[in-house]
Amino acid sequence: MKNKIKHFSEGDFRAIQPKIRLPETKIIMKIGEGEVYHGEFLIENEEEGDVRGLVYASSFRMHCSEQGFEGHQVKIHFTYDASGMLPGQIEKGYFTIVCSGGEFELPFTAIIEKPYVMTSVGKVQDMESFRRLAEKDYLEAARLFRSRDFYQILKYEEKRWSNLYSNMRKWSLDEQGLEEFLVGTKQKERIFLTLSEEAESFFNLQTSKKEAIRITKNTWGYMEVAVEVKGDFLCLVQNHFSTEDFVGNRYQLEYVIESDLLHGGKNYGEIVIRTPYETLTYTVVVSQNPAKSSDRREQAKEWIRLLSSYLQCEAGKAQKEMWIKEAKGYIQRRQQEDSDNDLYLLLQAQLAILEGRKKDAQDNLDQYSYSRFSLSKKFEMDAYYLYLTAVCRAEEAYTKKTVEDIRRMYMKNRESWQILCILVELDEIYQDKQDKLSRLEEQYQKGANSILFYLQAYRCYREQPECIKKLGAFEIRVFSFAAKYGLLSEEVALYIANLATQLKGFDKNIYQILGKAYEQYPDPMILNAVCTMLIKGSRLDGEYFVWYERAVKAGLKIAQLYESYMITIHGEKAKEPLPKSIYLYFLHGSVLDYTKLAVLYANVILHVEETSELYGQYREKMEQFALTQLEKKHITEPLRIIYKRFLNEENLTPKRREALNEICHVYEVIVQSDRMKSVIVINAEGEIANRVSVIDGKAQIHLYSKEDRIVWEGRNGIHYVESVNYESRRLFYDKHYLELCRPDPEQEEEEGYCSRPLTFEEVQDNGLEQYEHEEVFHLCSKKIREDNYAEDDFLTYLTFSLFQEEYYDKAVLTYLANYYCGPTKDMKRLWRVAREYEIQTFQLAERILTQMLFSEQMFGEAEIFLDYYYGKPYYRLKWAYLVYVCREYVTKQREIADEVMEILCMEYHHQSTIPEVCQIAVLQYYADHAWGDVQENMLLTFLRELSIRQICFPFFLQYRKDWLKELQLYDKTMVAYYAKKKGKVTFRYQLIRDGEETGEYHSEVLGPVYENVYVKSMILFEGEELRYYFVESGEMSEIRTEKAVCRKVDRQKEIGKYMRINQLIREGQKQELIENFAEEEQMSELLFPIY
Repeated sequence: MKNKIKHFSEGDFRAIQPKIRLPETKIIMKIGEGEVYHGEFLIENEEEGDVRGLVYASSFRMHCSEQGFEGHQVKIHFTYDASGMLPGQIEKGYFTIVCSGGEFELPFTAIIEKPYVMTSVGKVQDMESFRRLAEKDYLEAARLFRSRDFYQILKYEEKRWSNLYSNMRKWSLDEQGLEEFLVGTKQKERIFLTLSEEAESFFNLQTSKKEAIRITKNTWGYMEVAVEVKGDFLCLVQNHFSTEDFVGNRYQLEYVIESDLLHGGKNYGEIVIRTPYETLTYTVVVSQNPAKSSDRREQAKEWIRLLSSYLQCEAGKAQKEMWIKEAKGYIQRRQQEDSDNDLYLLLQAQLAILEGRKKDAQDNLDQYSYSRFSLSKKFEMDAYYLYLTAVCRAEEAYTKKTVEDIRRMYMKNRESWQILCILVELDEIYQDKQDKLSRLEEQYQKGANSILFYLQAYRCYREQPECIKKLGAFEIRVFSFAAKYGLLSEEVALYIANLATQLKGFDKNIYQILGKAYEQYPDPMILNAVCTMLIKGSRLDGEYFVWYERAVKAGLKIAQLYESYMITIHGEKAKEPLPKSIYLYFLHGSVLDYTKLAVLYANVILHVEETSELYGQYREKMEQFALTQLEKKHITEPLRIIYKRFLNEENLTPKRREALNEICHVYEVIVQSDRMKSVIVINAEGEIANRVSVIDGKAQIHLYSKEDRIVWEGRNGIHYVESVNYESRRLFYDKHYLELCRPDPEQEEEEGYCSRPLTFEEVQDNGLEQYEHEEVFHLCSKKIREDNYAEDDFLTYLTFSLFQEEYYDKAVLTYLANYYCGPTKDMKRLWRVAREYEIQTFQLAERILTQMLFSEQMFGEAEIFLDYYYGKPYYRLKWAYLVYVCREYVTKQREIADEVMEILCMEYHHQSTIPEVCQIAVLQYYADHAWGDVQENMLLTFLRELSIRQICFPFFLQYRKDWLKELQLYDKTMVAYYAKKKGKVTFRYQLIRDGEETGEYHSEVLGPVYENVYVKSMILFEGEELRYYFVESGEMSEIRTEKAVCRKVDRQKEIGKYMRINQLIREGQKQELIENFAEEEQMSELLFPIY
């Protein structure tokens, strides 16, 4: 570099500038985490000779083995240190090559690769590539999922994913676990199954039949499916399958209908398909002889309707005549369908008796074939016939005889409740209701279960309520029947209520009986019995609140009534004003748990005037309750109301603030599925922060961060990540309270919350991109001052990187101006900013000029040179610059600054000489610019010296004519050509005299006047024109200029030999002028002989 500057300063430009070629246009490096990449690139010279230069790298991680280089073909070795960089990071930078052939940039890109595992689909290094593997080969993905190598894939994924995987290793890593992990990390959607149909019907199957359900899945993945059937006639080919059994996205689930297990009518069955996420039901209906079955069902329904109508008459809710009419229609229809059935004859007879038509009744009875010695088994029918006959005759003797016959029948058929019911109606020994009920109870114990049977028993209780002495199974069943059909009388209901109060616990059947009784007869005694039984049985579910509410409003005095009221109150009822008796009762103490007591206090806050005496009596209790529950970290909706009323900054101790902080992050999660056992919260550190049991589909959990993850644990042991639908709501959220529970700054400092200051070594280890630029800037500025502006390579890199991002101050700029050396454009930008801050830039300017001259790429440098020139410049660098810009001005017509010309003039006056090219540049400049007495002697001297060396340029002719006469240039015509390449330049011309061409074009090979400047000088006579063009010939190409015309320039007074010839030409062929010219020519030859 110094040699080149020396040669330039002496005006020596003989060295050929190299033509640089970079075989690589960009460098891409793929580097493993923490590794060092070794690489190389070539710099070639397409011309002869060596190329010299320097290489700068834009990144501190990039190091060249040697910064300088020299050679015809140079190999630059470099290393890239990826220490501190994370996989996935990309750094883009460039090499700047400053050499004798110019300045070039070679971009590079460093890509830090993630760790990977090689599989059948290639590298798997992130969840995206793992998802592709799972989609192609799920079993291979499952094997990798079970391997600890899977941590390498997750290393640079979201932290939540790694935390989830660590916990799943403790739970399950099977195929279903992988499915949940993929769903939980948003790599796929969960699998849903769709049935082609939801039901299928079959008719009159004679043999067993195999069928199939067509099932479709929505996406790829793994899922096990369990199948079960409901219905004895259905049989599965297999009771479980998985998505591995699907062909594409379809699967056929086969089942068999066993014909020998079908009954007449409709056979209903279900095939239940259970997945971890849903339950699908497929209904199978097989109809066997549907017409006959339908008739039987219709007959049964009609009979039940007839009985129900009869019970309505019994209850007094319908007229007897209407029922008789309905019964007649029923019997008539049945007789038409089944004329051989004697039951309808007997029913017709009973209807006739009810209407008082005993003769018609007897006629119907006469048609019944009865024989005492008959071997038939229809005992109930015969007993019924005998009963109707006795009623119809109404004869005491016949009745006694009939009773004897029925007694014998009953003795033979002790299990027949029908015969017993007939017997007790006729036999006088059953006139005692208690005895009658005892016999009926015996039949109940034997299995009697019929509406008519219960009606017979209830009539006894209704007629004689004092028979109700206990509430056993028989009595409860009879009264349940009576309550169901509205047959209970008020007296019977009160007897039942009285006995219910004596029970030691709760009986659901009695509760239902009393409930219906209270609907009919809202008597306080019945209400008292219901509430007493509920309280004894500890029935505190919400469904029983209505009874406690009625009792409180009725003012009943029952032990634990008010507690039960508060325990069972729920929903909107808890938000309504409570009875005043409730407020007064709990004013003096309570055994309620905190949740129910919170309901009471919240109700007081919402509905009792704050200024009232009652509120004042409650206030202290409520405030103390609020603080106690806060310390226990309890939260419910009522507690939220209490906290907002009583918590303030004054009563919040550090312990309470901590509790409040926890409460502010409590969420209630609600899940619809009944298969969830518990809910787990994994925090940002991957630890299980909460594990809460799910009760009635609800649970309370703490969520402190968006990174916290909810995982559901099913009763089947499977852990569900994102595949369970649930709702969540924050139970207590208020910005004011969040501020109150935030730790004090002093406490944070004590606990180590304040971050420690950044160090220079940390930035050096991890890189600038890991930190806030402003923080690093302050660190660098401080280090520069502390180290007294000592040079440090990494500090230089940091400060310039920050400078590029507009982070700098006077200290940083001063440091960079002293030490930074890099691409020319960057140093020039630094120079401009430093000048704005009035910082000494002499050294920086010297580095810029040196580098620009070495690379021969000058642009926008004049201002920098002027700054450098007036600061005691290095002699050779100064003249190297001046000579170079003058050469550029002369040979390439590059503009030159006025100040540079002034400097050249000053330098000439100081040392009385300047290099040749500078002289030419000065003459070229002042040919078009004004000059004065100061420059006159200098310009004339330059003209003389150059003319002596036969160096003439067309612009010389623009100077004074007396100078041109002295230099014998006054009569000359000059044309110039600036060659583009090194080659032969030929001047081709043709003289045109008086508008006529004088011949062919003439050729003349020209030599350069100065480097690439070629000048042709000629004398043109009057009336002559020069038509010309230049041809520049190279090895591979030829450049031909456009034709141009040059004419003689007129002068005011012509002198000299050639000028006299021009005068002769203008004046014509006058003999006198010719003779005078000949005499002068002869005289000059004698006076001025040539030696």
